[in-house]
Amino acid sequence: MKSFTSRPRCGRAGISILEFIGCLCALVGGAWLGALYLGVDVRHVAYVALKDSQLLDRVPEKWRPLAPDVKQGADAPTPEQLARHVEDELVALRQEITALRTSRDASPDASGKPEPAAGAGTLPSKSASVKTLSLAYWTRLCDIVRDETALQADSESAATQSNATQVAALKSRVCRFASSAIQAIPTEGVDPAATEFGKQLAQWYDHGGDLYEEAVRIWESPARGQDGHPLTDAWNETKAQHANEERLMNERGAVVRDSLVRRFGDEFAALTKM
Repeated sequence: MKSFTSRPRCGRAGISILEFIGCLCALVGGAWLGALYLGVDVRHVAYVALKDSQLLDRVPEKWRPLAPDVKQGADAPTPEQLARHVEDELVALRQEITALRTSRDASPDASGKPEPAAGAGTLPSKSASVKTLSLAYWTRLCDIVRDETALQADSESAATQSNATQVAALKSRVCRFASSAIQAIPTEGVDPAATEFGKQLAQWYDHGGDLYEEAVRIWESPARGQDGHPLTDAWNETKAQHANEERLMNERGAVVRDSLVRRFGDEFAALTKM
């Protein structure tokens, strides 16, 4: 029989694991330094690459990197900051409406003192009952609706032909204020029907802000005097639709309030007509 003897290899096929790791580290390190030099968001690039390659789903959840657009909590406003912003905006709106009325009537308005902002006050503790939390939420919601309705009425009462654009911009801010104020109300432990209605109401106020912003753009457009009728007609149609949605929101608010009364008692006040 022939004897087979192993021949010494003149070279090796491939590289060792240690060499592979060393090359990988050098590659990653070079890319990292290059990205930093060029001003590239390395964390964003790495996260997107992992997400697109579906490797992120295989990484244990506690080891997964956060998405680049996720705040770490340092920049997110606290509930107290949100409430303070709402209060400051309410005061500013009342002062501007008073200034408009003063310039129209040429006399100061004695009722221009700012009232407590919607959403201000003592927050219920986290250990409070669902009824207590829901009642606090609903009460603040009623305050916001009442303040928004009063501010809109005051804005319209201060309107003249010369300040129509300014009034429209002010009415848009009133809508934005109401939406922000609702979003600042704590929702933890609150009845889901109440919070869902609050979310829908905030969106409706945001739509109102868009509506009046569009009015400002129409009135400030240079083309309005030449071909303004289609724009005005389209805006009037949008306004009519928003008014129809207002009636639906009033009906929905009454239904939600009735369900809260049946569940918790009659302490839940009726919403002011929007």
